[in-house]
Amino acid sequence: MSKAKTSSLIKLIIGAAVLVFLPLAIPNSYIMQLVLNILIYVILAMGLNLLTGFTGILSLGHAAFFGVGAYVSGILNTRLGWPFWATLIVSVVVTALISLFLAFPALRVKGTYLVLMTIGFGEVIRLLLVNWISLTNGPNGIVGISYPDFGFFKLTNMTQCYYLAVIFVVLLMIYLKVLMKSRVGRCLLAIRDDDRAAELVGIDVSQYKLKAFMISAAYCAIAGTLYAHVIRYISPDSFRADESQLILCCVIIGGIGTFKGPVIGAVLLTIIPELFRSLQDFRMVLYGVILMIVIIFFPGGVAKYWDLLAARVKNMVTGSKSKAGAADAKK
Repeated sequence: MSKAKTSSLIKLIIGAAVLVFLPLAIPNSYIMQLVLNILIYVILAMGLNLLTGFTGILSLGHAAFFGVGAYVSGILNTRLGWPFWATLIVSVVVTALISLFLAFPALRVKGTYLVLMTIGFGEVIRLLLVNWISLTNGPNGIVGISYPDFGFFKLTNMTQCYYLAVIFVVLLMIYLKVLMKSRVGRCLLAIRDDDRAAELVGIDVSQYKLKAFMISAAYCAIAGTLYAHVIRYISPDSFRADESQLILCCVIIGGIGTFKGPVIGAVLLTIIPELFRSLQDFRMVLYGVILMIVIIFFPGGVAKYWDLLAARVKNMVTGSKSKAGAADAKK
């Protein structure tokens, strides 16, 4: 086995061990809830990264897909008694279809107009959640959503929900990597770089953009379903425009168009506000300052500099070992 494969295998084993044994180091339910929020935002950021980072379509309305996924799952569970796996399937299908209401008009506009359209779409969905009281219970939201239930096995606590969320994150990350290495992924990257040139070489730009919208919305639906069944309460306040901005910040600060970026961005933008919660209203000011510092001093996202730091540490370690080996050889 080559050194590169050995190094990758070691990293994979260490990462798996951390994910498996992390709950043992979590002291209380509050921290566990914070970790679950990170995992949910990782899924949301991966979905937006597919659309914005890999396809080049900027969206500020992904909280709408997040909300649709959560509400479809919550309504089916509380009113019809459907289990988690069934609500998940319907949630993904419905959200993907609803995304077409944004995707088709988005094919005709670009730049600023596209961003405004996504903002408007997100606001329309939020207003529907607030005002369609007979279906969504309006501003009061939906309570009493059950923990994930697979029929033969029902989750009963936050730790079990954590492992479920980890499984989804890993599977969705693997799917995204496989997708981007396929012909579809190469076409999306070509569209991102220059959609006119991509069309000239025979790529059906409209078709692939629609696919990107639907897959991205499906990711948000999965995150929304997890959110509904883990938090067990949803309301329109959880899916406002600032939620879309937060998801986009996770992608940009973590590293747009990278696989590590959504993970790093979700971790940073979930933990930082909690660290400064004692500052109350001023914590958001400090939060904004930190974001500005990251954008100014880490252009391209933190993931890029994370790789550079890891490479430098590796060179220092291997360099010191090679020097020690050379000294022993001289002796």
